[in-house]
Amino acid sequence: MKKYFKKILLLIWRTWFYLLAAIPIIFLFPILGFLAILKNGYPLIFWIARNIWAPFILFGSGFYVRTKHYKRLPIGTSFLLVANHTSYLDPFVMLRVSKNPFVFVGKKELVKIPIFGFIYKRAAIMVDRSNPKSRWGVYTRARRLNPIFF
Repeated sequence: MKKYFKKILLLIWRTWFYLLAAIPIIFLFPILGFLAILKNGYPLIFWIARNIWAPFILFGSGFYVRTKHYKRLPIGTSFLLVANHTSYLDPFVMLRVSKNPFVFVGKKELVKIPIFGFIYKRAAIMVDRSNPKSRWGVYTRARRLNPIFF
């Protein structure tokens, strides 16, 4: 019985999380879609993701992110930020923690998600995890990107 209760709670949590993730995307799709088409629209997409989407999801999930920097990352320098993905919330915490625009590397399968996929493929570097050439190409594509810093 305990096993089924746990599965039901997990199903409720996932439904709530996906609902929280979808609401801002659906609401802001006209703006995000327009910015995704623009060549230099990514910094504004990042700003919306950092200041609207991530806080909405984190707050709705009952989390508050407090950042304590031992040493701030300098603006204009490249870094590789890695989330261990032990939680669906990792990307949203990363968005809240970094004020510098960054680009996500994500699996290409996420492009198939309606509405989200349209923006995702323009705001992230896609990788086919089954293809070694695609995995290695991520570094080349990341090197070519030069996000505009605020």
